Amino acid sequence: MKSTLLFFILFSFGAVDALFAQDYRIHFLQNGKEVPVLNEKVQLLKKTFQIQVELLKVDGVYGACSFSDSLFQIALNESLPESDLIQWKIAVEPEYNADKDMIVSTESYFYWFYNPKVDTWHRFDPDPIVEKGRVIGTKTIERIFVSENLNRDKKSIVISEMKEPLYFIFFLMDKKNEAVYNRKRIQLDFN
Repeated sequence: MKSTLLFFILFSFGAVDALFAQDYRIHFLQNGKEVPVLNEKVQLLKKTFQIQVELLKVDGVYGACSFSDSLFQIALNESLPESDLIQWKIAVEPEYNADKDMIVSTESYFYWFYNPKVDTWHRFDPDPIVEKGRVIGTKTIERIFVSENLNRDKKSIVISEMKEPLYFIFFLMDKKNEAVYNRKRIQLDFN
């Protein structure tokens, strides 16, 4: 009886700990309102929008954004190609989202992070919200910065001129930065 009770207590603590494990949430906002993501798709008007990231007991979230759906189409239970090289393919973004753009590329990834105890800068708009165990960072997007062929081919597109969908993936990486987990996909269509 004692061993059964001990097992139940230990299992309960493990289950509670799992409920508060590292995680993140992605929200799309436009005109001050959240636009729901349904079946991995979100529809926005062709004007400025925000991507809001909730970091739950994690310092940051990795991702990629492209006009190509090649990474988007990889099943969520399959590995991304060259996962161990992702950390070396992070695109450079200005501090505090100064450019208000989204880098779109088939070759690079992004890492949006903020740990108020460690980081003196971040890639979100100024002043992320910091609560116990949670950071809410927002990126305002006014234009798309397309970068291909190792940044040799680049152009900027204002949101009002968008004609194609954007394919986002978001994910976390293990402590060795070799394996991807908790991947989410979102196709952004413009009306």
